This record gives sequence, structure tokens and C-alpha cells, in this order.
Amino acid sequence: MENFDNQIVEETVQNTPNAPHSFNDNEKDLMTQACTYLYSISKWMKFFFVLMIIAIVFMVVCGIMFVSASSILGSEFPFPAWIMGVLYLVLAVLYVIPAVYMKRIFKTAETTIISNDNEAMVEFLKNNKSLWKFFGILIIVMFGLSILVLPVAMALTSLA
Repeated sequence: MENFDNQIVEETVQNTPNAPHSFNDNEKDLMTQACTYLYSISKWMKFFFVLMIIAIVFMVVCGIMFVSASSILGSEFPFPAWIMGVLYLVLAVLYVIPAVYMKRIFKTAETTIISNDNEAMVEFLKNNKSLWKFFGILIIVMFGLSILVLPVAMALTSLA
């Protein structure tokens, strides 16, 4: 499989329609390596995109189950289960954002490799930056919420 991938990349580098000049051997090697990594990234992004879609569907199903279990079982749970259901649904909506960026990343990576388009490469890098910026902000928000929620949860458990 790896040889097949390398063959595709090498053929793409050899037949670059938008090249401003013909590549020397060093540039061809560098371009082949860059396209190989870009091709690998696009495959991994496609894989993670599928995993994100599965996770989103799972969270929506769990959220609906918690909300419906809360209305059916009522006070059987030690806390209102609908809160957990709403949390799952909010997280599912939140997971849509990185899934969209992942799809854009692997699509623009494929476009960049096939057409050797510089604008597609810029779009690839822009979407990649946005994905990691989103994850960074999300982690900071999660840390902040953890710092705020942990003392409240500890205080509520000590009261019970």
C-alpha cells in the first residue's frame, strides 16, 4: 500500500501542471516528500472525521436516552438525568465544529496533491490552523469549567 501511495505522489510531482519552472532533482525529492506527508495527513484526517461522526451520533443517541429515561423513570436517579442528556447533546453539537474542519482539511489536502494548487495548500493550512485553534480554546474552557465545577461538586457531596 505504501508503494502505491508513493507511486501516486511521484506521478503527481512529475506531472505538475501549475509548476512555474521545471523542478531540479532536489526540488523533486522535497516536493515528493511534502506530497507524501500531505497524502498521509489527508488519510488520517478522513479516518478521524469518520470517528468524529460516529462519536456525534453516539452522543446524540445517549443524550436522547438520558432525556427520555429522565421523563420515564422520574426520581429513580440520584440527580436529574435530563441534565446529563442535555450535556451529551451540547457536546455533540460542539463536536460538529472540529468534524467540519477535518473534512475541509482532508478535501483540500487531496485537491492540493491532485492539482498542485497553491491556493488549495493555503486553504489546507488555514483550516488546519483553525482546527488546532478550536481545540486550544476548547481545552482552556474545559480547564476553566473544571476549576469552577469541582469545588461546587465537592460542596454538594459534602452536604448530602
